[in-house]
Parts: sequence; C-alpha cells; structure tokens
Amino acid sequence: MPAIDVLGTSAQSAAPPRRRMAALLAAAVTALVLAAITPWPRGFQGAASGDASLMAEVEQSLGSKHWHHVAAARINDDEVTFGGTGADEHTEFEIGSITKTFTAALFADAIGRGEIEADTRLGGVWPDLDGKVAEVTLESIAMQRSGLPQQKPWSGWGEGISGILANYVHTDPYRGDAKDIVSSLKLVELADPKPEYSNFGFAVLGQALAEVAGKDYTDLVRERITEPLGMEETVVPDSAEGLSHGYTASGLPAAPWTLGGSAPAGAIRSTTHDMSIWLRAVRDGSAPGAEASHPRKAFDDSDRIGWAWFTTTDRSPNLTWHNGGTGGYRSYLGFDPKSGSGSGSGIIVLADSANDVDAAADLVSTPDSEQAESASETTTSATERTGARS
Repeated sequence: MPAIDVLGTSAQSAAPPRRRMAALLAAAVTALVLAAITPWPRGFQGAASGDASLMAEVEQSLGSKHWHHVAAARINDDEVTFGGTGADEHTEFEIGSITKTFTAALFADAIGRGEIEADTRLGGVWPDLDGKVAEVTLESIAMQRSGLPQQKPWSGWGEGISGILANYVHTDPYRGDAKDIVSSLKLVELADPKPEYSNFGFAVLGQALAEVAGKDYTDLVRERITEPLGMEETVVPDSAEGLSHGYTASGLPAAPWTLGGSAPAGAIRSTTHDMSIWLRAVRDGSAPGAEASHPRKAFDDSDRIGWAWFTTTDRSPNLTWHNGGTGGYRSYLGFDPKSGSGSGSGIIVLADSANDVDAAADLVSTPDSEQAESASETTTSATERTGARS
C-alpha cells in the first residue's frame, strides 16, 4: 500500500502544472453539471400554510426523500386541522387508488337502489360474455378476490410496448376507453379467486356500475357522491389539463394521468379539503355507500377488507384506510372505524411525488408492538397494493 501511494505521488508531481489544472477544472465542471441535473433528496419545497405543528409531524414521519409539495389534514372528532408546504387545503392532487373507495361506495349505493345485487355476475351485466369470466361476481371484485389480473390484458403488442414506454418517459400508461375495458374481458385468463389486488378489476367494476345505471362513471361520481356531499374540488378528469406539478420518486417531472376506461381504479383528483369531507362522511355513515368501508373478510395477516377499504388488525386504534399512487403522486387516508358518529381520529396526506406517504398513519395510530415485526414481514407493501400504478 505505501508503494502505491509513492507511485501515485510521483506520477502526479511529474505531470505539467497546466495539465493538472485543466484536469482539475474539467472534474469540477463535470461535478457541477451533474449536481445541476441530478435531483437530490430534499425536504418539501415552498411556502408553509396552515398548522405548523402538523406539518412538522408530517415531514418527520415521512423522512428525507425526493419531496416537492404536500398537503395534510388531521381529524379529531369533528375538528379538522389543515397544513401544507407549497400547497394548502385547496391544492389539487391525483389521489390514485383512493378512487377505489368511491367506486366501492357507488357499488354499495347501486345495491341500495336495486340496480344490482352483491352477487350480480359479469355475465348478468354484459350478456355477451361467456366462460368463467362471466361467472365472476361484482362483490368478489370489490373485495379484491375475483381472480382477474392486476392489469388489463394487452390487446396486442402495440398496446404492450406503448405501456412499457410510458413507464420510462413518465406518462400515463393506461390506454383504452370503457369499451376496451369490457372487450378485454374476453382475453382474460382467471387466476384462483384468492386475495390479490387488481386495478383492472376495479376498472371493470366501475364500468359495470356505469352500464347498469345507464350513465358514464364520471357522471355517477358527480351525481351520487360529490354533489350530495358538497365536494366541489373533486373530479374525474377527462384530460391531462389542470395539473402543473407531479414528480417521480427520483425527483423527475411526471405527466398527469387520466387512465381512460380504467378511471374507476385511480383517476380522481381532489384536495385535502374535500378528502376531509369524504373521510368524515364515510366514518359517520352519512356518505352514499358508506357501508363499503365495513370489513368483511381477511385480506392478509394484518388487514381485513370490505369493499375496497382495508382495516388494520395490528394497530391501536385500528385504522380503516386506503392509499394511492400514480406516476407523480402519492396519497393516504385513514380513520378510526370504531369511533362512531362525529368522533374519532383520522389523517389525510397528499403529495406530488411518487414516494409512499403511508407512514403518516403513525400520526393517529400506533403499531402494536407484539405484531409489528410479523406485520412488516407478511403484509403486502403499499407499492404492491397500488400495483405501482394507482
């Protein structure tokens, strides 16, 4: 080792001073360029809004990653506290798979209206379907145990390649409209009907509800949920327009998603203001289809599932929750399901970078120490549950 040091020193001292200076300058310029174009992990950016103590807790719970902007709401009984950095309670975000809780509510509401039954089969909605897929029930889809694949089957190599490329250029990978979702059911190879998260399943469920109601999914969300609850900042977008923020987990810009015919799985945009309305209405049972949140069967070792909604079994208090993720956003919403009308805690976090925000659950609930280690090994991760998509 000393000989190598000596040789290195000798070689360096033999180099002409100008050459050494040019090499050092080139190295410095290269380092500056790389630093300029490479996103580095950093805290949330922008002006603070709302409750400073809430934001301090949120930022501490989420840790140091490629963050940009965040908005949060904490619910204690009927009191709502908002906070944000670079955003406030009226800033719009993609909520990803929290959309599924709206689709599940529409399912419960449609049962109450007599439009369908829980065990209505896909073949009962679309009589042209045949084979095993026609026997799949809507409730099995709502409870993520239908055997439908995680994603829509490719209609051809062109669709497959475009979807793969979308991941690399950070654009919406979901192609096709509502008719494409229905026609793709003929290409499905069903798996065993065991608990397995399926974005495609919820796209099918939402389009089935639209079919039996004679309306499109966007109209169902507006007429049956957002308008009755006064959620004026919650929409199913029909274009990519309107969002100027959204970043990948590594800090690169990501395009907005609209998801086309897969909108019922994850397309809704909303704010913490409106999400606080949704959380309280579901918690209190006053939301249309609120019974969708009630747990019905085990999903894994640490969660039970209702229709879309998960309920933990290894936290104090337990939380009924859903998370979400798109190409440039992450979201989390959870509340105490045993709190009763007008009482109990809840948390909402919306961020415009693709880093999970599920750790915000710790602000209103504590992992049970006896089960924490087991749960970390056996539970399905947030990325797997959202399919790294929505």
